[in-house]
Amino acid sequence: MPPQYETRYDHATMAPKDLKYVLYEKKGRVAYVTINRPEVRNALHTYAYQELRACWRDIGLDPEIYCAIVTGTGEAFSAGRDVKFLAAHQAEGKRTPHEDPTNPNYHWGGGGLPSAVNLDKPVISAINGLAVGVGLSLALAGQLRVMAEEAWISDTHTLVGRLGSPQNLYFGIPRAVAAYMTLANGRLTAQECLQYGIVNRVVPRARLMEAAEEIAAMVCRGAPLPTQAAVRIYRLASAFPDALVDYQRALDRQTAESEDGAEGPRAFREKRKPNWKGR
Repeated sequence: MPPQYETRYDHATMAPKDLKYVLYEKKGRVAYVTINRPEVRNALHTYAYQELRACWRDIGLDPEIYCAIVTGTGEAFSAGRDVKFLAAHQAEGKRTPHEDPTNPNYHWGGGGLPSAVNLDKPVISAINGLAVGVGLSLALAGQLRVMAEEAWISDTHTLVGRLGSPQNLYFGIPRAVAAYMTLANGRLTAQECLQYGIVNRVVPRARLMEAAEEIAAMVCRGAPLPTQAAVRIYRLASAFPDALVDYQRALDRQTAESEDGAEGPRAFREKRKPNWKGR
């Protein structure tokens, strides 16, 4: 018979500390995760991904936490990956740490979503402003979503020569709408998101956190075990075959390491129109 281990959560030693790019706090049964890089519209880089992952892991471990709210500081939810961070590494002939298999910080795709740690607790996305690229993926990772009236969403990966993970959009958004975003870099307003069932509520920005907390209170009234079981079923229902995910990652790497994959971030950094080569 295998040995039995008793696991106890210790707030003093297990919760993430000294975070630079994410604000993290707990109030009652709810954890608050706030991307805190307003100077780059909450764009994400290797170290922001790491801090998000640490928060999701802690939320999963803390038995007193029933759900989480994720949002951004300032006017943006998240502008996606930090393209200037990427361009700076490319200019030196380097991969970013999370895209370099030889780097201890390697985690292809960044690993900033709750799924990176298989989080089984509900996440509420409070979309306070634009959510673009991987920022959109993070917004869609919340099973429940509220959105400020002024906020909007878009994909934009192809504008910087990247692919991203379009399958997440094809699952979470009506297909024609998802194609409009992934292929034409179209954007959706908050009201359009409500119309298409992408978000649960649209409210004035001043009421955004209040609306998110109202939904959190509704979640917390339920028993935690069946609620977490429902999140597992939600994740399983939206899971993709391993072959599809492997193929998407291979294509993402292929496009990332193409000439156009370098040109996109370079043009973004230099504030000019990209000169695509198709190779």
